[in-house]
This record gives sequence, C-alpha cells and structure tokens, in this order.
Amino acid sequence: MYSAASALETAAANQEIVAENLANCTTPGYRRQGLLFAAYDPLGQSDLESFAPSSRISDVRSTGGFTHFEQGPIKQTGNPLDLVVNGDAFFTVDGPDGPLYTRNGGFQLNGDGQLQTSSGYRVRGTGGTITFPANVSNITVSTDGFVYANGQEVGQLKLATFQNPAALQRVGPTLFAGPAPQAPPPGAASVAQGYREGSNVQVVNEMVSMMLGMRHYEAAERALRSLSDVTAQATRPDASA
Repeated sequence: MYSAASALETAAANQEIVAENLANCTTPGYRRQGLLFAAYDPLGQSDLESFAPSSRISDVRSTGGFTHFEQGPIKQTGNPLDLVVNGDAFFTVDGPDGPLYTRNGGFQLNGDGQLQTSSGYRVRGTGGTITFPANVSNITVSTDGFVYANGQEVGQLKLATFQNPAALQRVGPTLFAGPAPQAPPPGAASVAQGYREGSNVQVVNEMVSMMLGMRHYEAAERALRSLSDVTAQATRPDASA
C-alpha cells in the first residue's frame, strides 16, 4: 500500500509539471520542467534491517525538479524591442530583491523611457538602467548588445552566463534567480534584434508524457484500491461468529 500510494502521489506531481509545460508552450523564453525520481525507504534503513528481504517496504518519491535549458525556436517579429540571445546567456533584469535572469527578450519602454520586461522589471545594462530620450524614433541593438537611440549609444545589455545552470531557481514562468553570474566570453553569445525566442516545450512530447502519466496514475489507483479491498476483507469480522 505504501508503494502504490507513493506511485499515485508521484504520478500526480508529474502530471502537474507536464500541465504547466503545456500551459506555457507559447510563452516566449519559457524553459520546460521535469521531475527527478528516486527509490525511498519510508521506515529508514535501520528499521528495514529487521525485515526479511521479500517483505521490505520501498517506494518512489520525487526528489525535486529540474529545467531543460536548450534554446527554443526563434521567430522574426520585426519589433525593434524584441531581442534574442544566441548562446548560453541570459538577459539581466532588476527584480524586487536583486537581479533576475531571463531568456524572454520581449521588452518595452515604460513612461520614463526605460527598457523593461512585460511584467515591469527594468532591463539592466552594464552601466545601469537603459534609458531612451523622449520621442526616440530609431532604436538599434548591435550583436554585442550595445543599444543606440537615434544613432547615439545609450547603454549595453548586461548578459549573464552560469557555469552550472542547474543552480538557477525559478521565480516565475521565465525568470530565474541564482548565484553570481559571469560575463559571457567573447564570441560565446550574441544579440539579435527583431526576433523573439519561443518556448522550448515540444507539445507532442508533453502530450505523450501526459498520456503515459495518466496510465501510471490509473495503474497505481487500481493497485491501491485492490489492496484496500483485500485488507478490508482480511480484517472484517466473521458475520457468523
């Protein structure tokens, strides 16, 4: 019953992750998620030593999630504020509690002429916030991240890279927090203007994962129900007694 119940719980957790991936299949810069699983001894190894090998209790539990960081498809939009990072780097934005990192380069200007994300976080440049003059008519961004307004440089995008991307923690659908980043080595990352990176979710693969997950959930549910019925019959008082 422990094994069947843990399988039921794990299958439900996996379905939630798959459902979130599918819900964000069109979210620019989204990175799909997955779950890690491991065998687990609910009684602890010392307690299990008192059981015969055939009667030991074990189950499977989720040990945490992980993120797939491979690049998503690139779509041309023609919008000068849509930017893409080619390479293993992130845009840096000013979060409420410190810098955050994102692959979603769908930016816009706020009322003060500052470059920001669609959720209102200001995009960070190497010298601070990137601010455009009033009535700017021509915005260009070079491949090395320099930003120009009407031909005048207004800043350079601060790109960040990490030796271990697995250490990044999600703080939103497309935002991550993490340890101190490094600047990308020369030539390791470039910026493209007028393009937007899509989600790296493969809808067909996620649908297959969801169907397999449903089969696992149903199998665990049937096993748990059968074990429950057997236990009830074994412990039911004899009506003829």
